[in-house]
Amino acid sequence: MALGILTLQGCVDPYDYPFVEKTNYLVVEGAITTDVGPYVITLTSTRNIKNEENAFKLRMQNARVAITTSNNQTVRLAENDTSGTYYTPLDFRGVVGEKYQLKITLEDGREYLSDSVELVALPEIDSIGIRYGSERYVSELNSSLERTGFFIDAYVRDPIESANYYRANWDYTYKIFTHPERSVPPGICCSDCWVEHEAPGFTILDDELSNGDNNAQYPIFFLPVTGKMFYDKIYVEAKLQALSRDAYFFWKTVHNAAYSQGGIFDPTPITLAANVKNVNDSSELVLGNFYAGEVRTITRFIFPNEFPERKDYDTGQIGSCLLLPNTTVVEPDYWNE
Repeated sequence: MALGILTLQGCVDPYDYPFVEKTNYLVVEGAITTDVGPYVITLTSTRNIKNEENAFKLRMQNARVAITTSNNQTVRLAENDTSGTYYTPLDFRGVVGEKYQLKITLEDGREYLSDSVELVALPEIDSIGIRYGSERYVSELNSSLERTGFFIDAYVRDPIESANYYRANWDYTYKIFTHPERSVPPGICCSDCWVEHEAPGFTILDDELSNGDNNAQYPIFFLPVTGKMFYDKIYVEAKLQALSRDAYFFWKTVHNAAYSQGGIFDPTPITLAANVKNVNDSSELVLGNFYAGEVRTITRFIFPNEFPERKDYDTGQIGSCLLLPNTTVVEPDYWNE
């Protein structure tokens, strides 16, 4: 997600910030986790699309980027081509309880320093659960419709000692069957494919109502399901990341801006000032966030006998299954675990 557009409500086009004259504000996005690296710091700029002079200055290239740890280690990041993305070394790994500070020197000499952020521990995750049900959603034609599927929940052993905040991402995979032999001319490949979906959204959670619950239930996402997805089974993977209080409120604001429907009761969009400051000009507005948190992945399968509706094991699709989006004939390593 490009953080230069975070004050929009549900729109993905570049946002023309309502500032006079100066519109190229630095946007910093990145995190340190316990997951396998490399970790990525992205430097971009807001833009005024009406101003031809700065309309295309989106990626901040040729910057010097480094991360300093609380044990006095300095890690220098390498730029990936000229895309404005900077990567830590492959052997660098975040550690729970350690603190990290980001230092940025732009090509024009401006220097920026982030707050020192602690890598927050993630409580123990007990399991991932499913609940069959339905939800209402707004279609592309702006109609209110209902669909059935599974609510995916994480069960967490939430500690009572402190408030806890989480961000969750997810993806899922299922197998399909098509008919290449019915195409003209008949094909020989391929009838069996796996469809891999990486959801673009995320969920923000907190323990306000479940602090200290040894089996706290957190709803992560809703998975719409049809019978054609049960040619075999469905693999669900959710990744939970611990957040600090500041990071939680940042991502909560992002979430509200991205998923609001534009109603009168939706939260008012605000500018997301970063925890990164210009060393020589503290009044300069910087956008985005740099944070750190432990990450853990939980998985499970959903089997046909858990889906109470009709199972249509045949998609009825004529032609190779590889013609469908997000498909592969390579069986995932985890499929028969």
